[in-house]
Amino acid sequence: MMTTAIDRQQKPKFARRSEADMRLKNNRLGMTIFQVSWIMVFLALIIVNWQLRFSYSEWPPAGVASFDPLLPSAATLALLLSLVMVRQGLQTLRRNHVAGFLMRWRGAIALGIAFMAIIVYEFASVSDAAMATQYGVTMRLMTGFHLVHALAILAIMVYVYRSGATGSYSRDEHDSWAVEGTAKLWTFVTLAWLMFYVVLYWIR
Repeated sequence: MMTTAIDRQQKPKFARRSEADMRLKNNRLGMTIFQVSWIMVFLALIIVNWQLRFSYSEWPPAGVASFDPLLPSAATLALLLSLVMVRQGLQTLRRNHVAGFLMRWRGAIALGIAFMAIIVYEFASVSDAAMATQYGVTMRLMTGFHLVHALAILAIMVYVYRSGATGSYSRDEHDSWAVEGTAKLWTFVTLAWLMFYVVLYWIR
């Protein structure tokens, strides 16, 4: 009789755990599908850029100065460091060190803001001569498209940080999915920018 009672108590626990595992699995699958599909959108913009540049005899067009890669390189470094801190923050949380997670997450957000500030400056600094050609137009299209995504995910990072500061997350992977999912989104932002960075500033 006692064994039967214990079994009845344990079954709901196992069922809840199984449901939580399935939700986590579905969340991870959904995130992977999102990342792959949106990377394809970014790749499509790169293909558009290549098609346009092949319609000119030279790229950038005559009379238009090439974009200086100095500031974008600094922005790219800031974004990469931000991603490292995000990943470290997730690992630190999984070791149940919430304070360490919050510290790294703050650093990641600050570096993300620095990245966006530099790219906004670059976006605004495109010359009139460049904007009269597809060289400048595609640059603004690509950087603007990326900035929208980066801004949205940075806002999510801020939300996750504020939730973490109130003790919403633990080392359990089910409880910390919001942190894991946001880290994956920031990885997506970084990979997408790296592709744009190479195409816009280094491939002539």
